[in-house]
Amino acid sequence: MDKLIYIPADQIHEHPDNPRKDLGDLTELAESIRQNGIMQNLTVIPGYWDNKRGFHEEEYTLLIGHRRYSAGKMAAVTEYPCRIITGMSYKEQVGTMLTENMQRVDLTIPEQAEGFQMMLDLGDTVEDIANKTGFSESTVRHRVNIAKLDKSTLKEKNDDEGFQLTLKDLYELEKIKSVEKRNEILRASYSSTDLATRARSAVADEKRKAKETAIIEKLEAAGIKKAPKEAENGIWTGSWKTVVEYDLNKDDDIGILDTEGKYWITQYQRIRIVKKVIKKQTRAEKRREKEEKERKARKKELKEITRVSTERRKQLILDIIAGKAAKPNEELVKNMCWVLLVEMGGVYKSLFIKYFTEKHDWECNDEEKAEANEKIQKLSIMEQMLILLHMRMSEKEPWDYNLRYDKEDGGILLECYRVFKMFGWFFDTEQEEQVLDGTHQYYRKDEDND
Repeated sequence: MDKLIYIPADQIHEHPDNPRKDLGDLTELAESIRQNGIMQNLTVIPGYWDNKRGFHEEEYTLLIGHRRYSAGKMAAVTEYPCRIITGMSYKEQVGTMLTENMQRVDLTIPEQAEGFQMMLDLGDTVEDIANKTGFSESTVRHRVNIAKLDKSTLKEKNDDEGFQLTLKDLYELEKIKSVEKRNEILRASYSSTDLATRARSAVADEKRKAKETAIIEKLEAAGIKKAPKEAENGIWTGSWKTVVEYDLNKDDDIGILDTEGKYWITQYQRIRIVKKVIKKQTRAEKRREKEEKERKARKKELKEITRVSTERRKQLILDIIAGKAAKPNEELVKNMCWVLLVEMGGVYKSLFIKYFTEKHDWECNDEEKAEANEKIQKLSIMEQMLILLHMRMSEKEPWDYNLRYDKEDGGILLECYRVFKMFGWFFDTEQEEQVLDGTHQYYRKDEDND
């Protein structure tokens, strides 16, 4: 049976699952309580839960009157008039608190959403919640969708007066099927209008992707496969042509034509059915094609020769650092390195990172960078200059696109090797040196025709 008694303030504990998290400004209510006392009783249930010591039967948990209770503490109230209700299930407690807050003090939208979700979790249906709270079933469903959003981000946007979060914009957001995408947009948005714009764009994108998947499945079932990568540029160069295209922003259905020699490709929110253009080569085109294949083969061989030289050069530097190489005059080495480094351009710390990790600076994690920096600190100035010289050499190729010898780059590379010869460097094969001095047989001569 319900009882009305006065209970000491220190024996009343706030309900941990009260849907209302923000009690608002209590200053005015606290002042009224100081002057007039508690004018309306609280509602409590016997016992309270302590995470450290478990359930206690001798004290009470607050069910209705959280604002009055907190304002009373501000007004130094020592006891409260309370109605004690017994026999309530946890589900009934949450439902009572939510209904009371709805009727007496408006909850924020996130608090409503969280409260409705709690009631669903406890077994209520959407219809049950609508009957208990007076909200329409449509509103309940909208709030439950809001409850799926990241709570901390939603609270941050809701508390930001400059953001001006509205229900209308949140309804735009829930049209996106992916909850992960909803949260991504909520985090990225800088205003309510921006959120709605991003949401509409995401919905359109989801619709396009769904249509794209449906069309591709239909094409694949008909035997039309995805086009090879060359078709992407081939459309613009004329080696491939578009037979038909489908706009993913329209609702038109597709019809399957004959499938022979047809492929599909996606470009600019469209699916194109494409076909390779069969074009008879002229004698000149055949000659150019043959020359291009030959050029690529020669270039591959030249790059392999320089790769081997680069690896041997790096090993020599490791031997120099370990004290296993010849020891020339250090000042002379530094002077020669300096002149060559100035001639070859800028010097960056990232070159050291790449030397030790064999990765670009932006590809390395903090641990890899720290390890490389530690190694750099242990090097002498001469050793650091040799590494920089090696890295700059690795960036140069003594030939142009047509495999004509580049006298300037070839010459400076030979000068760089003069430095390494002081430590015992030698060319392992004649071809290594021929690549640098321009006498290699794979170089194209000036008299060769283009």
